[in-house]
Amino acid sequence: MNPSLHPVATQNFVTVILPLALPKSYTYSVPEYLVPHIAFGKRVEVQFGKSRLYTALVIDVHHNMPEGYRPKEILSVVDDEPILHPTQLKLWQWMANYYVCTLGEVMHAALPANLKLASETVITLSPLFDDSFDDLDDKEYLITEALTIQEEISINDVRGILQQKTVYPLIRRMLEKKIIYLKEDLKTKYQPKTVGCVRLQEPYASNQELLQEAFEKVGRSNRQMEALMAYVQVSRAVDFVRKQDIYKAVNVDNSVLKAMEKKGILELYEREVSRLGVYEEEVINASSLSEQQELALKEIKEHFEAKAPVLLHGVTGSGKTRVYIELIQQAIQSGKQALYLLPEIALTTQIISRLEKVFGNDIAVYHSRLNNNERVEMWNEVLNGKPVILGARSALFLPYRDLGLIVIDEEHDTSYKQFDPTPRYNARDAAVYLSHLHKANVILGTASPSLESYFNVRKGKYKLVEMPERYGGIKMPLIEVVDAKAQMFQGKLHTHFTEVLLDELRATLEKGEQAILFQNRRGYSPTYRCETCDWHSECIHCDVSLTYHKFHNVLKCHYCGYTSKLPASCPACGSKQLSLKGFGTEKIEDELKIYLPDAKLGRMDLDTVRGKNAHARIINDFEEGRIDILIGTQMVTKGLDFERVGLVGILSADQLLHFPDFRATERAFQLMLQVSGRAGRKHKQGKVLIQAFNVSHPVLKEVLDNDYDSFFGREMMERQSFHYPPFYRIIKITLKHKKPQVLNDAGRLFSSTIKPKLGEWIVGPAVPYVSRVRTYYLLDFMVKLPKDAKKMAFAKQAIISSTDELRSKEGMSSVRVAVDVDPY
Repeated sequence: MNPSLHPVATQNFVTVILPLALPKSYTYSVPEYLVPHIAFGKRVEVQFGKSRLYTALVIDVHHNMPEGYRPKEILSVVDDEPILHPTQLKLWQWMANYYVCTLGEVMHAALPANLKLASETVITLSPLFDDSFDDLDDKEYLITEALTIQEEISINDVRGILQQKTVYPLIRRMLEKKIIYLKEDLKTKYQPKTVGCVRLQEPYASNQELLQEAFEKVGRSNRQMEALMAYVQVSRAVDFVRKQDIYKAVNVDNSVLKAMEKKGILELYEREVSRLGVYEEEVINASSLSEQQELALKEIKEHFEAKAPVLLHGVTGSGKTRVYIELIQQAIQSGKQALYLLPEIALTTQIISRLEKVFGNDIAVYHSRLNNNERVEMWNEVLNGKPVILGARSALFLPYRDLGLIVIDEEHDTSYKQFDPTPRYNARDAAVYLSHLHKANVILGTASPSLESYFNVRKGKYKLVEMPERYGGIKMPLIEVVDAKAQMFQGKLHTHFTEVLLDELRATLEKGEQAILFQNRRGYSPTYRCETCDWHSECIHCDVSLTYHKFHNVLKCHYCGYTSKLPASCPACGSKQLSLKGFGTEKIEDELKIYLPDAKLGRMDLDTVRGKNAHARIINDFEEGRIDILIGTQMVTKGLDFERVGLVGILSADQLLHFPDFRATERAFQLMLQVSGRAGRKHKQGKVLIQAFNVSHPVLKEVLDNDYDSFFGREMMERQSFHYPPFYRIIKITLKHKKPQVLNDAGRLFSSTIKPKLGEWIVGPAVPYVSRVRTYYLLDFMVKLPKDAKKMAFAKQAIISSTDELRSKEGMSSVRVAVDVDPY
């Protein structure tokens, strides 16, 4: 008789990603009661380490017991529906592999903070909670009560209060109900978006038969009578009546409504609306296409049929945005989603207003200035199929269901590159890969293509479509280079302004036109120096000079934010002869008031646009003529379209051209061409003045002639000679530590392990131009290798293994290693 065998139950496991820099994903077992709820893309609550708990993301459900360790059980399933698509995971895996980082670091960058809860996360009562406990269940009541006694508690505290380990589903529920917020949201001074509304007071609200009495109360005032009639009519068509609805219907203002409130008829109140906003104006058809736009669209569609990325090279003002609108409409009509990428949120203000008029509520905006709650709302909107997303680089990570089109506007812009923290990705390149995953069309648009993209055209990888004329036959601006050195010798250089520029500014203002002045340095003055001993103010945390900011009267570090008061005398020699050297946007604004006292000046740089709506306010003031001259950094160069700009002045071309970087001339060419494009956009030819001390630089002639082909040919010869992209690939490796001796030792150890592997491909260690940032000393290595996928993969693996070897050495675990593939 054969012995009977015990039946073996099949055990379920999940592979998960944790939002941590871990070299691999982890496997957990699934308890039987959670098996029906588990699925790819859902978050689960897990214990990692001795006591820390995290929300992890399920990327595989299987029956394979991991080797080498006994898996822990997951504690709960947080989501009812998956928050991640398989296509998204493929993008994350590609980014982790290409940019030499971990999947957890990509997850950390991709997910909004509200979707990455950890046991240390601190919660606090929402500013929207109205002290009503009636709709709360027992557990929600206990947590809310605890928060009314104690201002903030951690998720670990929640476990203690409820005497249970599994709390993430509860926390998620309370976040969705807006009972609680993460503490970091309130640090961003979260304010719910509200609109002024009107409703009837009692007894009229509950018994509208008494309205006749209300009409009798306002009988003596025609305006109040009209307002009440308008309210009655509007309230029949909408759920709530805004003040704006009354103002539009009849000619009344807030004083009329206030008077009716005093009479006990109307109540004025604030109502919260969706923070993502609702477009309530009439949707209009896009303007008709020009012959050039029609031709460009025809060529683009032909290339799309061949599944090739398209580079749209159109001069500033050629109407590229109108072409994008047409392509987006076609994507929506075929049931697909469209992603419109911009390098910076500064650009969204004008473009969103243009796109909303065409797409209405089909479009949403995503960028880094959204708080965590807004990001989660947006995440869910995209998950549910929002047709059009306009966003900066982080919009790449949203959970698109079926992308049909990606537009990468201003594709040359360096803001598409993420510098810190990891992943240090280039959104332009990642978007091209994302289009491949979705089998979507992709178009890269610019007036001054990056050398890499134009090189891809020459190699046949991308297809080129050109729009060489401005829309409506408007002429390109007249560009003139002003010799600042000659003006200085003639006594015609007034601080930072040549006499030519000042005369043109006066003439522009007399014609009722506006001007833009560009200086790519913010603050008042970049150096505070002693005339006696040559001491200059330096940051205590970084190896850089402190910049003087006159408005706050402080010296400030633009790397770490450290501030210091101005010393009355030199700390080194005691001399009182201290002076400010150089100039930034704040100083230009200050000194221009001397020469043009009647001009209304505005400034657009990082110091003036910190608020969430500050960009929109400055742009709106300029559009409506409340600013005559707008002074700004590179923010003013990017895609903005103003009707009355007759003059653009570039104050220091030399500063752009002589930066110690192999991309300096490319950036200078692009910036000067872009800022020139702001002149004469609508009705007439504009003028551009470029001040330079070295007027013989070849880039200046290429900008004057708008000659991209000559620029491309000359620059590519130099890049090829010196083994730079796009002919060679570069990986920059930076070692960081707070102690210079430890860093130097780390540099020698790292060099001894990686140089035998990479040989002549690697150079360094070298002390960088800025050798200390935020108290960390820096050492750089640079890997330069031919364009070859196998060699690139070998080099990346060598970097990873050498980093592991370094960290295994005694005293080296605290050395940070930052890897930047394709640095910008």
